[in-house]
Amino acid sequence: MDLAGTPRFRYALLLREIDDMWTAEDFRSVGLVLIRLAGLEAVNANFGYIGGDRALEEFEQRLLAVARQRDRVFRVGSTSFALLIHNPTNEGHAVLGAERISREAREPVLLGARRARLQAHMGVSLLPELAGGTEELLRHCELALDESRDRDEPYIVYSDGLAAGSAGHARADFDIHEALDKAELEMYFQPKVHLGSRELAGAEALIRWNSPRDGVQLPEAFLPGVERGWAIHALFGFSLNAALRQACDWCQKVPEFVMAVNMSPGNLEDPYLIDTVTDALGVWNLDADRLVLEITETALMRDPRASAAKLQALHELGVRIAIDDFGTGHASLAYLRDLPADELKIDRSFITQMLTSDRDRRIVASIIQLAHAVNMQVVAEGIEDGDAAQVLQDMGCEIGQGYFFNRPLSAGNFATAWLREREAAEAGADA
Repeated sequence: MDLAGTPRFRYALLLREIDDMWTAEDFRSVGLVLIRLAGLEAVNANFGYIGGDRALEEFEQRLLAVARQRDRVFRVGSTSFALLIHNPTNEGHAVLGAERISREAREPVLLGARRARLQAHMGVSLLPELAGGTEELLRHCELALDESRDRDEPYIVYSDGLAAGSAGHARADFDIHEALDKAELEMYFQPKVHLGSRELAGAEALIRWNSPRDGVQLPEAFLPGVERGWAIHALFGFSLNAALRQACDWCQKVPEFVMAVNMSPGNLEDPYLIDTVTDALGVWNLDADRLVLEITETALMRDPRASAAKLQALHELGVRIAIDDFGTGHASLAYLRDLPADELKIDRSFITQMLTSDRDRRIVASIIQLAHAVNMQVVAEGIEDGDAAQVLQDMGCEIGQGYFFNRPLSAGNFATAWLREREAAEAGADA
């Protein structure tokens, strides 16, 4: 094994270089910019791995051009770099370096006659202004880098608030690992209803954590701590299989029933995502078109090309794709037109204000027209009364979801509220 090529060895070299700068006679400060590139998967798909390597080499050369004479550039991972700034005069000096790097990353890389694009996220910190030692400096940058990715900002400068947030995330992440082992996770199901007939169209599967300490927890209480890595992939695998197990039963009672499962941005980065979905459909012997995978518009726009490529692979399996929370991100019309998606879910913030705000009502009407123009079905979430449901139906919206129809229900309560009632009605009709 070539230890010199491992990230651990490269990080060790980086830490040693920071130590050398810190102990130098002319030491005043050290700035560190930790950089992670996004978009390489799409470059590899479009140009091959040789093209991907060339794009990374080009970025490294641009990074070297940003560095001053005594600054240092390190390759610390397959898509990660570090710029070590010698004696920055202040925080603004390090921020200026991050801005230059961001600008260089946005410039397309020429691969033959075609262009490839990457995106950089960065975490910035300084020693001794913000950190008390070399390892703390690196940890600060890692926290800021994660925040940069979460906010989809080019760079974030470390602050004490990030450390506080990290403590909460670490606790949640640890508890979720334990929850998976102790079967503390449960799926709830919120009905999706045909607005015209008010009959059941399907359900959205929503995960809940039965915390021994805090009781039933909504996703926003624990998912931010498991945004990436093993935990988020394990949670998706659990959610997918638990949802499909129910769908396998419910599709026999409602032949048109479709089950929706949420994906996180981290799931799109999972190289085994397609295998996970294929295996789950096979285990539960369910047709692919009975599964809808929902991904938010904001998550898609983190790396549009890579996202589109992964969704295309899922679409080719026959799985339906839904763009969730539409209207809150920055998807362009051209991107929406070319995206392999079947459903557009209008964000609830527009639905709840639609009856009192002419502006929101016009936005909702425009989104419905836009979706139909690109052959997408429209789902409105957050419907809380019959008036909103009727207005949406009149606008041409096909599917509704919200407390007006039902809150998220356990599997048993969902069957009681929706499926047994339907079975009784069908039995009466046959009598």
